[in-house]
Amino acid sequence: MPRLDFLGTIAAFLFIIANAYYPAKVIARNLLGTSKEIAQFFQTYLKWHILLNLLGLWVTLFHGHYADERNVILQMSFLVTIWLSVVGAMMYFKWPYQYYREMKLVHSQQLMFYVWITLIILGHSIL
Repeated sequence: MPRLDFLGTIAAFLFIIANAYYPAKVIARNLLGTSKEIAQFFQTYLKWHILLNLLGLWVTLFHGHYADERNVILQMSFLVTIWLSVVGAMMYFKWPYQYYREMKLVHSQQLMFYVWITLIILGHSIL
């Protein structure tokens, strides 16, 4: 099997583009205010946010499977990636609706993002 290390780079780019959604939305709100056009743009970007994160999850699955080395921290980061991606998709489709608020509360916390990034960086620096 050929080395597929480039999949990690592809997954990183997908996650960066997908997750720029929230900082871009905050910056746009502070600099430009709110308008119908901006709201429509971010509604479209939200769909890309979901799609690119799910695609990034898929690429990460192959990257982790074909990687030469693994460690427990990277496995934990993969579990967090799965959780964030699946819960994010469930929030988008509002399923199950009775848990939407709880899922949004935990999914959109900056702490979850920092934990996720920290696990990825630590896990890859150990290799």
